[in-house]
Amino acid sequence: MRVDFVNPFISAAVDVVKSTLDCDLDRGPLRLDASKIASDDVTVVIGVTGDAEGIVMYGMSERTAKQFATAMLGQRMPVFDALAESAVAELGNMIAGAATVGLENQSYACRLTPPTLLYGRGTMISLIDINRLVIPLSCKHGKLEISVALRDHKKILS
Repeated sequence: MRVDFVNPFISAAVDVVKSTLDCDLDRGPLRLDASKIASDDVTVVIGVTGDAEGIVMYGMSERTAKQFATAMLGQRMPVFDALAESAVAELGNMIAGAATVGLENQSYACRLTPPTLLYGRGTMISLIDINRLVIPLSCKHGKLEISVALRDHKKILS
């Protein structure tokens, strides 16, 4: 996987979280993960097609998901219900949308699938020979891990 696919997601996450959740993100060390198992309580999955293809996942604990939803909606979310699910899915969608602008600036035109929300640890996700580069992030609301599993579709075609 190309490392330059990751930078747009880091920049987008920093900008979107700052404006939407009113907090700054701290980044931990990047790591490569070949596991096909979702290790978080809540995972937002967004497919990417076009010049770069694969998936991006946003994983977090249920507690963090409720805190993100609370910050986005301006009301306490004691239960991770349909409204909280929608808010968290939209947060992932906003980050992915902003990241595609960065990819486009690098001449990678991409389209996104609507977000899918996985609830529960241990869900198997087949990435078909693409390792995930995991970006651990944290803020006052909790920890978020962005997993980027993209490949250069332009090279595959050439």
